Amino acid sequence: MSDPNPITTTSRGLHWLLDNILDKTPGTREVLVLSRDGLKMCFTPGLGEDGADQLSAIAAGVQSLSLSASAEFGDGKGSGQAMLEFGGGLLLIVPASAGAHLAVLAEEDADVGLVGHNMNELVEQIGDYLTAAPRQPVCSGEPRP
Repeated sequence: MSDPNPITTTSRGLHWLLDNILDKTPGTREVLVLSRDGLKMCFTPGLGEDGADQLSAIAAGVQSLSLSASAEFGDGKGSGQAMLEFGGGLLLIVPASAGAHLAVLAEEDADVGLVGHNMNELVEQIGDYLTAAPRQPVCSGEPRP
């Protein structure tokens, strides 16, 4: 049976770093790296494929709203950390590169300052892993020859 989430040599290091933030940050539950357009790139095992897909879509939507708020009501230079607080938890999202974001699910009583600090450290450690090229269209939209 094939692995639905194969790990390449490069992503093994990324998985280790994602697991490491869970180990060193009390109250964190899951970590996800996603592309700007909402595709999961790497995630901790507790999320599972479906959970990672759902969280990717949510995090991309939140970041999109943050960018819109910056453009409309701020200086238009983008967004930093976004946070959602909901019954039973927190979702923190930070830009990780030009094409990727880092999202962390945490317990509602987690130290947000520590979580954010460790997320920023993680982004610095794994910047090369987080370069996500924009998706290319499957076809150009032009009629077939």
